[in-house]
Amino acid sequence: MRVLVTGASRGIGRAVARRLHAREAKLALSARTLAHLRDVIVETPGSIGLQAELSEPAQVDTLVARAKEALGGLDAFVHCAGIVRYTPALEVTRAELEAQLAVNFTAAFTLSQQVGRELVAAGSGGAIVHVASTLATNPAEGTAAYAASKAALIAWTRALALELAPHQVRVNAVAPGIIDTDMIHVLRRAEDAALPAAEQLQRLAAQLSHLAALHPLGRLGTADEVAEAAVYLLDAKFTTGTVLVVDGGLTLR
Repeated sequence: MRVLVTGASRGIGRAVARRLHAREAKLALSARTLAHLRDVIVETPGSIGLQAELSEPAQVDTLVARAKEALGGLDAFVHCAGIVRYTPALEVTRAELEAQLAVNFTAAFTLSQQVGRELVAAGSGGAIVHVASTLATNPAEGTAAYAASKAALIAWTRALALELAPHQVRVNAVAPGIIDTDMIHVLRRAEDAALPAAEQLQRLAAQLSHLAALHPLGRLGTADEVAEAAVYLLDAKFTTGTVLVVDGGLTLR
């Protein structure tokens, strides 16, 4: 299997790359800089690193062609890249909204559209998986723009799945709860940034403890647990247009 994985330098993307490498997949891994990919390339020998700033349309537009050339074709695509900015809904600026839409939705839209064209032309089916979020349907305070970008991603996933189904190209999404990656190891309230460093660490520890307690299973998820679900969806031959929730029961409450 030849797979393009975005956001592969850290978190869920890196975990997806490791799981796919263990299955002997041929991988094209993208990140903002090649330096960010250094460690994951070491972990996945033979993988191809591709620099791509997904907020830049020109770099998005060439990424699929570069991956196809590097791997000799494509069979699947996993979009893990994402950014979040914690801002109250009434204070979100146009720039903050557009920055999150660019990476979380627009890049995914363009890349999966291009991958879809390649898979349809090849005529042998294939799979696309988007990493969405439970925030798309259950937003938290301060996540309005991020939640909107992920809701758009889920809508696109289902629409694309419907249109590509006759070509045996499956399109699904995984919706994680709160996953223990560097994305959540930041203080969510802007005013906390002015506190002394020691107090910031205390606030962050309390924040993480609170987030873990929101899950009925009593803990945060891991990147590898989400990667397991994403790789499952790559293999699930009779599953398309599905959003697989991996949230420790978060959305039960």
